[in-house]
Amino acid sequence: MKKANLTKTEQRFLWTTALVCAVCVALAFGFAVPRQTGPGRAAGSETPLIQLARVDLNTAGQDALCTLPGVGEQRARAIIEYREQYGRFAAVEEAAAVPGLTEAVVEEWDGLAYVS
Repeated sequence: MKKANLTKTEQRFLWTTALVCAVCVALAFGFAVPRQTGPGRAAGSETPLIQLARVDLNTAGQDALCTLPGVGEQRARAIIEYREQYGRFAAVEEAAAVPGLTEAVVEEWDGLAYVS
């Protein structure tokens, strides 16, 4: 078998290409493997996103309240004013008593809103 004669520039190019490929593979593996969030926790056992997006009607500010279906800035302000005037909600369903809210709107919050 005949040995190929490569110039120094060609050799340097091949070594650089191999190094770049190795770095790319290492980065791909580094970003592709899911990170565990703590000792003993399996991948995929994180808190469901819906749990993180839930809104506490007794402590939420205007921005958080606006994430609920059917709630804009005006209704969010009404919820906060109602809460300040009458105190904490004992149940999510009590929010239907807020001026501008209906039972149908409050029912849309099932699983999204809670009271602490």
